[in-house]
Amino acid sequence: MMKKKLLLVTFPVDFGSKTFERRYIDFFANHVDLRVYRFVPDQFVPTQKYSNSLLRLFLTVGKRSLASIELQKQIREANREGRSILFQGVSPALFAYPATKRSCSCIVTDWTRKLYEAIDGKTMSPPWLTFIHRQVLNSQKYVIGLTDAVLDEIARDYDVPHHKLRKGRLPFSVDLDLFIPSSDRNDGIVKILFVGGDFQRKGGDVLLNWFVKQHRPNLRMTIVTGQHPGNFSNVTIRTNIQYGQTEHIELFKGHDIFVLPTKCDAYPSVIGEAACAGLAVLTTKNALGASEIIQNGINGYICNSQEELLDQLSLLVQNKALIESMKQSSRQIMEQKFAMNLVLGDFMSCIFED
Repeated sequence: MMKKKLLLVTFPVDFGSKTFERRYIDFFANHVDLRVYRFVPDQFVPTQKYSNSLLRLFLTVGKRSLASIELQKQIREANREGRSILFQGVSPALFAYPATKRSCSCIVTDWTRKLYEAIDGKTMSPPWLTFIHRQVLNSQKYVIGLTDAVLDEIARDYDVPHHKLRKGRLPFSVDLDLFIPSSDRNDGIVKILFVGGDFQRKGGDVLLNWFVKQHRPNLRMTIVTGQHPGNFSNVTIRTNIQYGQTEHIELFKGHDIFVLPTKCDAYPSVIGEAACAGLAVLTTKNALGASEIIQNGINGYICNSQEELLDQLSLLVQNKALIESMKQSSRQIMEQKFAMNLVLGDFMSCIFED
C-alpha cells in the first residue's frame, strides 16, 4: 500500500519548538512519505543585539519575508506532488499563505500570541496582528490544538469555527520506549528532579529556595538547566544534558518526583517525559497542557500557585507509599492515553481526511 505524502514545515526557533519538531519527525517518519522543511530564518541573523523592540520586529519580519520565497516554493512543489501539509505553528503558515491550498494544509499548535495575555496581563498580539493570524488560521482545513486551553482560546480570540478545530495528542510514543521506569527503591531516599532551561520562568529558583530550607537528610534534588545556579548541599546541577542520551534516560529513571513550578508554559513536553519515566509530577496551572497528563491526586498535582505547589510537595515527600503509587499511575496513564495507534489516529484523520 502506497504511503500517504506529507510535507512537515517546522519552526524550531527555541528549545521548546525544537523538541516538538523532533517529536513530529520521529512520529511521522515510519508512517508516511515524509518531507521536512525547516523555516528558521531568524537563526542566521540574530536580532537580540538590537535594543529597540520596533527595530527587532522590523528585522524579524523582513528576514522571514525574504525566507518566505523559498518556503512558498517548497509549498508549491508539495502541491504538485499531491502532499498534504502540516505547519508547526501559525508563523510558518502565515509566510506560506500565498502558496497554500486550503484543502491541503493544517496547523498544529500548543500556543498563540494571545494565549498568555490573561496570565501575563500584557498585550502580545496587537489588533492588526490578531487580524492577520485570524485569516491564516481560518484558511486551514483544520487547526489541531494539543490542549483544550489553546483550542478554547483560538475559538474565542480568532473566531475559528468549531468544525475547523481538532484535538491532537503530542506524540510520546518514542518516550514510552526510551524512558523505562525503575523498580521500587528501598533506600528511604526521595529524589526530586527539575528540568528547565529558563530557570526563573520555570520556577527553578523557587524550588531551590524551598529545598535548601528543608533540612531533610532523606531528600535529594537534581536540577537540569542552562546556567549553573550555585552549589548547595544534596543538590546536583547538570547543565549539558541532551535528549535521548544514556545519561538523560538514566536521569529520569533515577528520580521519584518531577517538579515544575512554572510561571508560564503552554505544553512543557518534559512533563510527559517524566510521566513516561514513571515519576510523580507536580506543576502549576500555568502549565496549560498539564491536565493532558496529570490527574490530581492520582499521579501528581496541578496547583493554583507556586506557594500551593510547595505546600503540596512538602506533604508528598513525607509519604513514600503515595509517591510509589503515583509513579506507577504516571506510566499507566501515558500508556493508555498516548499509545501510538491513538495519537496516529488523531493526526491521520485530520491531515489526510478528504
